[in-house]
Amino acid sequence: MNNDPVAARVLAAIDEKQLVQDVIDMVNIQSPTGSEDAMGKYMASRYADLGLQVIRQEVEPGRPNIFGILRGRGGGPMLQFDGHLDVSFTGTESFMRGGASAAGARVGEADGQRWIFGAGSYNMKAAHAAYMAATAALIKAGVELRGDILLSATSGEIEASQVDDYQGAFYRGNGAGAAHAASHGIVPDFAILGEPTGLKLMLGHFGSFWSKITLSGGTVIHTAYTRGLPNKIEQLPIVIERLRRFKTDFEEKTEYKGYRGLVNIAAVQGGRPWKASRSPDGVSLFIDVRYPPGWTPLKVKAEIDAIVWELNERHPELKLEHQPYCTNPPTEVAEDDYVVGSIRRGHARVFERPIETLYELWYSNAPPLNAMGAKAVNYGSAGSRKIKGLTLSDRDREYVHIEDLVDCAKVYALVALEICSKRRSEVRPDLG
Repeated sequence: MNNDPVAARVLAAIDEKQLVQDVIDMVNIQSPTGSEDAMGKYMASRYADLGLQVIRQEVEPGRPNIFGILRGRGGGPMLQFDGHLDVSFTGTESFMRGGASAAGARVGEADGQRWIFGAGSYNMKAAHAAYMAATAALIKAGVELRGDILLSATSGEIEASQVDDYQGAFYRGNGAGAAHAASHGIVPDFAILGEPTGLKLMLGHFGSFWSKITLSGGTVIHTAYTRGLPNKIEQLPIVIERLRRFKTDFEEKTEYKGYRGLVNIAAVQGGRPWKASRSPDGVSLFIDVRYPPGWTPLKVKAEIDAIVWELNERHPELKLEHQPYCTNPPTEVAEDDYVVGSIRRGHARVFERPIETLYELWYSNAPPLNAMGAKAVNYGSAGSRKIKGLTLSDRDREYVHIEDLVDCAKVYALVALEICSKRRSEVRPDLG
């Protein structure tokens, strides 16, 4: 690849100015989960500008999936570059004020480097711009490919779920658009997701299991008559202490390739804050369990069920009930899959160093793609460098390093050139 004149021509065609402008334009379009339509229209317009075949899927009203396809001449594999339209935060939230991740994009300098700041740049609008820059470079270089390149922009990836009174499109995340796409004809041979991996190759990630544990059976009664009566909220410490022990035990039993599972007690809800003159009839704990490849949602449920049954037997006054409300499976690809080797080669050429591999505990769109038989991995530039004095907390993490973003686009272009120049049988022999 290093001496390939076609590859050199493609790399030279990466347009940094357009790439940066695309990031700025996208960041300036607010797209929280449930309100992705404006971003979808922008992506459809940009895909059309590139001369791609544009396909729109309506996941639900005002929430599209947008696809742009660069057709090859046939006989080759399809490579998908996937990303979500929605963002974790818009920058207008109260806790985001005063941080680096404001609403609206800006280009600035820090630590002698050039950066793009703005909520949504990190996760993951910069990746969309890199996909388009890579595709445009291949077109400009006049490369004829066998396989197809598919750019995808999907709604509802951000980790959120409907539960209890939290209903509606804003809470329908966790890969809703990607699952819709995978079940409605989007089946690539390979997929690269430019999530913020800091230029490391993420071979897989853990699954997530969200559950609600309720202490039920309380009596609603006026404060004046509560003396001596049990209170469901006051019973919480029994359950929390048992879950604390579960957290420790679960980490030990879920070690996988040097990574460990995790349990987070995420929220507590109970009583009636607007009517403090009444005792609570129930209180609920909400937990998030991150579990490794090889485990199933049912196996995680069985672990939590066992704790609930144990506590109910020892403390029947708790009247515990367990209800899962969101599950996402873990996923991974093998080290020897062709897409992994191709990214390794492209990264080594551009950055002149080997790539690091890792697993993560956060969710991506990879599981529904891999469930359909694709080979989907995560590799993106965001998070590759940190600015002194800033952390990667939600308040300050939404920025990307321009030089690394451009180089990441070059890697995408090299991978697309390599994979889509091959016959499918060469890179996916398992398909016959």
